[in-house]
Amino acid sequence: MSGPTINEARANSEKSRRPLAAWRRHHRQCLRGAFSRLIRRPVGAWATILVLGVVLSLPALVMTLGHQVERLGAIWMSDAARMDIYLATDADEAARQTLRDWLDRQATVAEQRVIPPEEGLEALTERLHIDGLETLESNPLPWVIELTLSDARADTRLALAEGLREQSAVAEFSSGDDWIQRLEQIRAFFDELGWWLLILLGMTVVFVVGNTLRLELHERRREIALIALIGGTERYMLRPLLYDGTLSGLLGGVVASGLVGLALSVTSGPIERFAASYGAAISPQIDPALVLLLMTAGALLGWLSAQVIGRFYIGRLSTP
Repeated sequence: MSGPTINEARANSEKSRRPLAAWRRHHRQCLRGAFSRLIRRPVGAWATILVLGVVLSLPALVMTLGHQVERLGAIWMSDAARMDIYLATDADEAARQTLRDWLDRQATVAEQRVIPPEEGLEALTERLHIDGLETLESNPLPWVIELTLSDARADTRLALAEGLREQSAVAEFSSGDDWIQRLEQIRAFFDELGWWLLILLGMTVVFVVGNTLRLELHERRREIALIALIGGTERYMLRPLLYDGTLSGLLGGVVASGLVGLALSVTSGPIERFAASYGAAISPQIDPALVLLLMTAGALLGWLSAQVIGRFYIGRLSTP
């Protein structure tokens, strides 16, 4: 009793593995076929890939520009954590000490440095290289308190500014974060513009890849009709096309990454000189996350194009 049962189980297992083995074998054949078509038709295939790379590189360049703006904004982040307080000219020592005691009680103030008018005039003389300022009858500069903040977020700076407006010894103050806010708005604009360009130009990628795949389907129309005649499924006929579209889109993303990297290397000089003027070193380079995004977006758009174009034309070519 046990012999036939074991043999039947083995036979059933072999039968169940055959479709899976055939499925894997067909996937391998489709992948090899996609690479072989790149070799057999290098001009047409790589022309399409180059067009995809150029199209995908446009939104990538916009996103990269926004990323470089963000990196430049990091130069001013030290200014965002600083605040200069200019005291009123009639503020006496007691008023100045009261203000300093109030600042000591603020959790966002990490450090404060008092600059007397004499020290401020000396620093101004050295910075402007003007002689004779120290001989003035009266010093026009006020007392200044430089603050270093432990928390440079916009809401904490706003809360501290509200408190400073209530201090009678304070004439004016400067937070130094105006440029940070402007750069943040510019960066957000470039990011949003890049995503919209990626969506709009992604539709162009679908049509470009779809036109190439349509020509390939036209050349294989007899093969597709024969496969349909012997009972081949639409999924089976569509699979080679999916590999072609996905591979073309993936390589288009790689080409787009190379174009963006080339553009950054050509235009890196002005950015590096600007950063050097602030004592910082910035080497413009493409974000690895953007490279992954381009390759993923290209592969998905190529796959989507093969799905849309393939299902439409295969249905027509396989109909008697």
